[in-house]
Parts: sequence; structure tokens; C-alpha cells
Amino acid sequence: MRVLPSPSSWDDYRRRRRLFWIAFLGYLPVVASVGLFLKWLLGSEVPFLVLALTWMAFFFVAGIRMNTFPCPRCGRPFFQTLFYGNPLAKRCVRCGWPKWEPMPGFP
Repeated sequence: MRVLPSPSSWDDYRRRRRLFWIAFLGYLPVVASVGLFLKWLLGSEVPFLVLALTWMAFFFVAGIRMNTFPCPRCGRPFFQTLFYGNPLAKRCVRCGWPKWEPMPGFP
């Protein structure tokens, strides 16, 4: 199934990448500060553990969303195939479309 390109395809990738980095870099400060506050407030470690596991799930989903970004040209995942993945690829690993290249006909 081919996905029709849109001028906002790379904007979608930027949002996915930003969300991934927020999940990655925010884990320790958010879980530590909010978790310790909840532990102090409620007197239990359960909310701390729930918050930590929830944030890990958030990180996992954000990573999957970033890695499965569809190529604006071929519509298949830009960074991975069934047996190969490269999250730092500068070209689509399937069709070779350059990263950040706009589709012809779109400014």
C-alpha cells in the first residue's frame, strides 16, 4: 500500500523524533522528582513504580513510532526493513530517498 506524500511528512518525523528525545531525556528527572514527591506524599513506593513503568512504556512507544516513520516516497518504514534497521540512516533503507528531501511538486 503506497502512502500519498504530503508536505508535512518531515514535520511528522520531527514531531516523532522530538517526542522520542523527550521520553529519553525526561525519564530520570521526571520519574525522580515526581516519584519522590508521590512517595513522600502517599508514603508508598507503589506510585513511584507505576510512574517509572508508565514512563518506560511511553519511551518504548515513542521509539517504535520514530523507527516506523513512513518514507514520503515509498510509504514503507524509512529506517527499517524486516531484518535491518538504522535509526541514523540518511536515506530510506528501502528506496534510497534522501532524508529531509521534499517531494517533487511540494515546496
